[in-house]
Amino acid sequence: MSRRDQAMKRVVACCGLLTVLCWPAFADTPIPDREKMEVANAQFWQNVIPVASNAPGRFGAHYKTRVVIFNPTSRDYTITARLYGANGPVSRKDISIDSGRYLFWDNFLGDVFNYTGGGAVWLRAPGEDDEFYMTAEVYTDSSNGRFSTTVVNGIIPAPVTSTEPDFNVGITVNDSRRTNIGALNWDTKPSSVEAKVFGPSGTLLQTIGFELKSEAWQQKSIDTPVENGYVRWEINGESETHYFYAVEVDNASNDGTLNWSVQGSMAPGGGSQAPDLVVQSPSVNDPAPETGESFTFRATVRNRGDGQSAATTLRYYRSSNATISRRDTRVGTDAVGGSTMAAPATSRFD
Repeated sequence: MSRRDQAMKRVVACCGLLTVLCWPAFADTPIPDREKMEVANAQFWQNVIPVASNAPGRFGAHYKTRVVIFNPTSRDYTITARLYGANGPVSRKDISIDSGRYLFWDNFLGDVFNYTGGGAVWLRAPGEDDEFYMTAEVYTDSSNGRFSTTVVNGIIPAPVTSTEPDFNVGITVNDSRRTNIGALNWDTKPSSVEAKVFGPSGTLLQTIGFELKSEAWQQKSIDTPVENGYVRWEINGESETHYFYAVEVDNASNDGTLNWSVQGSMAPGGGSQAPDLVVQSPSVNDPAPETGESFTFRATVRNRGDGQSAATTLRYYRSSNATISRRDTRVGTDAVGGSTMAAPATSRFD
């Protein structure tokens, strides 16, 4: 049965169009919400290395991280690199790079941060016109040659920006292959995450807990044998911005493959397990207000999925077009309560 929430929202008219988005609530953090959205929108002035290493591993291996950064622009600028570890932020370093030049490191964590261990790195140039392109691989050398796992190949990974489940599929752990899974909490709020490992038939095999401090990274191993199973990431903490991944490694060669998690309304095997919030029927009582005049905007949020929605924020933006960008100004919000949005359900906001 539908339940309506009533709220009055009056905003002062300004030149431009008012655009509405349904977007999960973010906390105020040192990493602004807009910057997180810009990473998700494939801007090339920032990037994330989800897992980096300068540490010994299994079977006598020592893992390092090779990174190459190229500045294709006509400007010199400085990239800020931030390292995150299991207990939160570790270090911040500035990397100056000239126009048309590229830089490379065979041991990025050791050379740039003087750091031994594992972690994740966020890199950001001064502005969106300061594009850079990057590759990164975690590798180990042996008598049989170099074996590596590509962790950045020029494509910017999108963060998970909600509390809906994410999935890694095709997971295998046996005598010849192992799989590690990891998470980066990209928020100043703590996060409690469960990674549930399922077999291909949907049988739960193992639950791995991640208690993540603010801006912290962790990686753990799947201990139970599984062939072509999947991992379901469930977010239970305050944070709503994460990176999740799985890396499968050959035990003989230490060669690995990294996979990003994916989010969807359908669970592996075809089961629907998630909410799906959409904004419908937006309207305004005065489509052409004068400067200084007030108007009323109406919109309906509908959960068209099959799962319970978490608490979400409906945000209103002043924009000159139909696309939200970092130049647009947020002019108001409404709270969409998770308890009122069990599927199917609708909420109307005025």
